[in-house]
Amino acid sequence: MEESRSYSLWSLAIPIAFEAFFQMLFGFTDTYVLSRYSDLAVAAAGYVNQFLSIILLIFRVAASGTSILLAQSIGAQNKKRQASICTAAFWLSIWLGVLSFLLVFFFRNPVIRLLILNQALHEPGKDYLEIMSLGLFFQSVFAVFTSLFRSYGKAVCTSAIAVFANLFNVIGDLLVVSGYLHIFGTIKDVALVTVIANLLSALLTFILFIHSENLFADTKKSILNTNKAMISAGKTTLFGSPNKTTCREILTLGIPAAGESCSYKCSQMVVTMIIGLLGTEALTAKIYAMNFSYLLVLLPNAIATAAGIMVGVHLGAGELNKAKTTAFSCIRKVTAAIAILDVFFLFTARQWLKLFTHDPLILSLAYVVLMMDMVTMFVKNGNLTLGNSLRAAGDVRYPVVISIFSMWGIGTALAWFFAIPLNFGLPGIFAAFFLDEVVRVFLLWRRWKSYHPFH
Repeated sequence: MEESRSYSLWSLAIPIAFEAFFQMLFGFTDTYVLSRYSDLAVAAAGYVNQFLSIILLIFRVAASGTSILLAQSIGAQNKKRQASICTAAFWLSIWLGVLSFLLVFFFRNPVIRLLILNQALHEPGKDYLEIMSLGLFFQSVFAVFTSLFRSYGKAVCTSAIAVFANLFNVIGDLLVVSGYLHIFGTIKDVALVTVIANLLSALLTFILFIHSENLFADTKKSILNTNKAMISAGKTTLFGSPNKTTCREILTLGIPAAGESCSYKCSQMVVTMIIGLLGTEALTAKIYAMNFSYLLVLLPNAIATAAGIMVGVHLGAGELNKAKTTAFSCIRKVTAAIAILDVFFLFTARQWLKLFTHDPLILSLAYVVLMMDMVTMFVKNGNLTLGNSLRAAGDVRYPVVISIFSMWGIGTALAWFFAIPLNFGLPGIFAAFFLDEVVRVFLLWRRWKSYHPFH
């Protein structure tokens, strides 16, 4: 492959957003089908999915580190380095996927007892987690291969696979809710469909990577050699093993790079427990509203991801001014996109929420939460793009420090203070989220504006 330093923002961002949209349909359709069982099933799955989202951050460690190193190597046009990075990333995805599955599957009961305070949610929660843990390995493989495709400007490949897998998931969920797919007769059936879809995603991505001609001309050979060693009959020693130094570099960059998301997910777990104190209606309203909030953040997330890749390539080529201009240009484009999405949801949100429930209290709370999140998104988009730009530059620790300080010291602490002592309830929690985003965007903007390479 002949690398180009001139990546198109929209050619990267649109497939990434498209892929994220169909990935989001996993949760969206599952929530819809679970709501046909009961609101208790929705609440139990909500707790489990938040826990699993933290586990998925382990996979982001490898994916983030890979993206940072690979983008810089592409900018520098160092093909040998790219091959080493891809091989190391492949094996890290295998190791992390197996480890996460074993830990979650065999320790699912204590996890549920720790995670869910409401005893009525324990059984559906354990059922759901038992099956969902089976898909963790496949999600690990898919996450890392996705970072490889994106770094080479081939985001459309994983986008097409995500579309196929999610269509499978939607069809499977419809079969469950209509009674045609009746294996366990519980919410396990919903989880099983999602796991099979994850399997298909990982398998198709791997096959496409292995058989794609001229897509990764120099890096593909390294992984192919490793794969041949894996399937050699009677072989116990793997040939083409990953470079240990490269693995360490990926983890060194990836662990802090994933730290911001880890901090966010953990704080959201605590906030969910706070919301649980407000009652099942508040928790259910938050879960329903978040399904649409994910739509709001799709394009900002996609543009921020594309910006990180483009900034990394520019910096690898020694183009600091282009890197800074790219980041600020992306923020302006995201702001315009959010304004259009906000207008759409302003007039249609109530109708969409009625797909899940007709309970007037839950509808009212969910609508207020969604409107507040729409305002917060204008600030959040700056955090996403600036954070990704700093990480692409190798400045991975500063965003993590800011995240830990702001998410916990401002977002989570004020969420409890506004919701419980001041009795502002669910709206008070989302007001705290807004203040958290404002503080972070100011600090990250100052850091990026004054950024200079450390080497």
